[in-house]
Amino acid sequence: TEGGFHDKAVVSTQSTGGQNGSGKSAILMALVIGLGGKSSATNRAPNMTEFIKQGSTWGQVAITICNSNVHQDAWEFDKYGNIVIVERKITKKASFYKLKNSEGKVISSLKKDLTLLLDNYNIQVNNPVSILNQEMSKRFLASTDPSDKYKFFMKSTHLEQMILDYQQVNEKLGMIQHTIKKKEQSVPDVKNQVRHLQAQYNEITELRDLGQKVVKLKDELIWRKVKDIEEEMNPILQNLSKITDSLPVVQEKIAKEQERYNEAEAIVKAIEKETTQEMEKYASLESDQASLKQVAQAKKRLLWSCQEEKKKLGRTIKEIESDRARCLARIKEIQETNKARDLESEKENREAQLQELKTKRDEYTARMTTTTANMEELERKLSNLNEEVSTLRGDIDQHEAEMRKHSDRMRTQQEAKKNRVRVFGSFMPDLLKRVEDAHGQGRFHQKPRGPFGLHIKVRDPKWATVVEMAIGSSMCNFVVNDSHDRSILQELFRSCCQSQRDWPNLVMMRFREDYYDVSSQKPQSNYPTLYDMLDINDNMISNALVESFRIEQCLLIESSEAARKLIVGHAPRNVFQAWTLSGDDVRERGAYSNDISRTNARYFQNDPTGVIEELKRKIHGLQEQVKLQRQNRTAAEREVGIVRRQYTAEQSTQQNLKKQLNSIRSSIIELDNVEDAPLLDATAMESEVQDYTQQLQIQQEKLEAQSEKQQQYQAEYDEASRIHAESIERDSSITNKLEELKMKLHEGQRNSTKRHDILEMVKKKKKALMDEKKKLDREKKDKESEIGQAQSMAAQRCERVNSRRSAKDLEQHIQNMERRIQQGTRSNVNVEDISRRYHEAKTKYEDIKDSVSKMKSFSKQLEKTLTARQERYFKFRKEICIRLKYFFVMNLSQRGYTGKLDVDHEKRHLSMQLNVDTSGASTDTHDVRTLSGGERSFSTVCFICSLWNIMESPFRCLDEFDVFMDLYNRRITMNLLMEHASQTPRQRQYILFTPQDMSTFSKKFKNIKILQLAAPERQETNA
Repeated sequence: TEGGFHDKAVVSTQSTGGQNGSGKSAILMALVIGLGGKSSATNRAPNMTEFIKQGSTWGQVAITICNSNVHQDAWEFDKYGNIVIVERKITKKASFYKLKNSEGKVISSLKKDLTLLLDNYNIQVNNPVSILNQEMSKRFLASTDPSDKYKFFMKSTHLEQMILDYQQVNEKLGMIQHTIKKKEQSVPDVKNQVRHLQAQYNEITELRDLGQKVVKLKDELIWRKVKDIEEEMNPILQNLSKITDSLPVVQEKIAKEQERYNEAEAIVKAIEKETTQEMEKYASLESDQASLKQVAQAKKRLLWSCQEEKKKLGRTIKEIESDRARCLARIKEIQETNKARDLESEKENREAQLQELKTKRDEYTARMTTTTANMEELERKLSNLNEEVSTLRGDIDQHEAEMRKHSDRMRTQQEAKKNRVRVFGSFMPDLLKRVEDAHGQGRFHQKPRGPFGLHIKVRDPKWATVVEMAIGSSMCNFVVNDSHDRSILQELFRSCCQSQRDWPNLVMMRFREDYYDVSSQKPQSNYPTLYDMLDINDNMISNALVESFRIEQCLLIESSEAARKLIVGHAPRNVFQAWTLSGDDVRERGAYSNDISRTNARYFQNDPTGVIEELKRKIHGLQEQVKLQRQNRTAAEREVGIVRRQYTAEQSTQQNLKKQLNSIRSSIIELDNVEDAPLLDATAMESEVQDYTQQLQIQQEKLEAQSEKQQQYQAEYDEASRIHAESIERDSSITNKLEELKMKLHEGQRNSTKRHDILEMVKKKKKALMDEKKKLDREKKDKESEIGQAQSMAAQRCERVNSRRSAKDLEQHIQNMERRIQQGTRSNVNVEDISRRYHEAKTKYEDIKDSVSKMKSFSKQLEKTLTARQERYFKFRKEICIRLKYFFVMNLSQRGYTGKLDVDHEKRHLSMQLNVDTSGASTDTHDVRTLSGGERSFSTVCFICSLWNIMESPFRCLDEFDVFMDLYNRRITMNLLMEHASQTPRQRQYILFTPQDMSTFSKKFKNIKILQLAAPERQETNA
């Protein structure tokens, strides 16, 4: 049997007709079998041998496929040429394939090459979109079950195969993970076995050379002790060298500091002299400035009075001009009305209409007044409610913020109660431990000091809160010796703190042994200073506070009035600022008030229990207030909604009344104008215009006179202001310069004192270095004698041995080795057996680890790929459904039908809804199960054509697709199929098998070829 011809380059529609039994389905089966299909795909026979004709031993199918190189997807054109002939020979035992070229030469006989050929041309013989055989066609066309159509759709679009593939991959993934789990369970046992055997192996191999090692270790121990004595000399020599090198530097520094101190004193004297000169200038200018200011203010008052008078005249002129223009317009209106109106119109009719309209106006006006009053009342009520809601919201937000603040403070106090260090930060205990560890390891040149607050106590508790306001920002600070220590401490901050914002501040200054001498910088006053109030147990923290906050120059004065009187405007010498018990910050330039009643001490609180209880009471009280306020807010918001709806209703009523009232008023005005216009007289208006003209002339003359007066006052005021501004500028310049000189003087005095302290400190350092040098010289002489004796004793035993281990470690090592030698001599162990077992176990353990690692990597990659593919599957399925629904609607419209496809992936249903009313009288759709058989078949064919539109295939075959259709629906369906084929790009072939007469279609459509098969030979029997 020879199958149909497939041409990739030409669009042709081929219809094969014939009576039942003439061999139409045999041609279709030949295509399926010849292209590698299974016998089950034909629904005709259980195996291939059933297709061999009775009396024959073999059967053969040959199919010719166009392979023109015009197309990019030509299959191995250099081997096969323009055509590829596929032959399949079936025998009783097996079947064979041959692929021939255009000359009939066999190129391949392998099934895999046929598979590659089919994949190249996207030929799918098992896909019903490509080949719909007779049995499947009848079953599919006759079925109305949505699940059958869904299965057909899934199989046709390969979505079903994709799901099966993903399920299979999931099962494989589960097996892999189960295998990994089993192997991981065995790893600990194998690992323990390897460790045990390794320990035995190492012990046996080490016992061989332990004797010689013990002797060498004893020699090494002797010389290690010698080296320890020698190393004791190194610190002495290093310190002696440092002192020797430091003495010239210190002497040079003393000279430099003396010179700097002299320069600082000279600068202070120069600034004091310049300050005295500027004060004299300031006193002479201050008296002149007051008189100039009074003159300028007097001129300004005259100018303002003149400007106000001019504004009044301007307003009067505008009013006169407005009244005059109104009179002129009214005169013109009267004149035009007198010309246009007829005085003999029916007055009685107008009066009747006017009276009726006025009655309605009064009625609507009364209703409008009532509505307006209601709206005003509702507006006032709504405004009060909104204000109440806004106030409640603000109160709730304020109380919630206070609750959060109190909760944070209570949590801090609770932590401080357990560990005072935690009051400086939850990370501080861990940080201090790390600082201790780093200091013990020698990482710091000098151990950092901090936090500041941990080393400070307030002598008088009543000043605790004020002290925190003054220096509280530095209580978490640390002081370090140099940049190296700062870098190490910042590394510890990084490991302890969650973010850099939590890092304490660092103060870097050279460490010294004593406290700063601040006696010369303290003010001469009966009030205590901040320095006196603090008990600081660390000298460097005390010095840092002196440098940063000048605590020795901050007075503590209980009375705010006394502090202001003492400092503001004329601060005593060496007084920088003062703090009062009420929290006021008083300085020479002024005082700054603080609300200390809402603040409690955080770092200097002796017993936090009372503060915690007080905070709990405040939080509870705030919670009750917030609860009550929220209830009130909800009730007020509910009332706002009710009032707003009432207001909207009244507003709508008012608008309607306003429209009706405006209409009535317009009618009344119109009737009034019609009646009264002829009775008006313009004579009085004309006289009034003349009066306005005269008044306007008089006021304009007054305005011109006032303008001249204003110019004179403006010039006088500008001159007085200029003179006063120049005076202020000179005064301000001197004031700024005095302030600058005071700051320079203070800085110069501070610098002079600092230089004097440094000079004294360097002199003390030189004396300490000289004493230390004498002490080190004595120690050096004693240590040299001890080293000579130790080297002589060690040289008598052996030559010098270098060692990096300590003597204690060597002694312990020797004892352990001697003990192991004694134990090893008492045990009998097979060295070869232990070595073999150890290497075998180690190899097994490494193989298991490598296998588990690779399987985990593969499993992870497979799971990731599967997830990505499943996501793309759902997206692809959605796009397929959208295209299918679109083409289904388009194909229905060929007959004038409308409808839709519903695809439910959860229920696995695909249902079709149609409206077969072509007149357009009804828009309701119906399930296909309620339609006639022909209409159902037509809708199913539309569904198949829609699948053709969305799925690629080089040829499409349908067998007896019109078996359930009447003549009318068959004609419509054939027209649909023929038009679909004609509109398809010229790279598709359609093969239709039907027992009906198709001759009428050859005239209507081009590129159609009809094959009429001969009637079957049947034996007739007489009944």
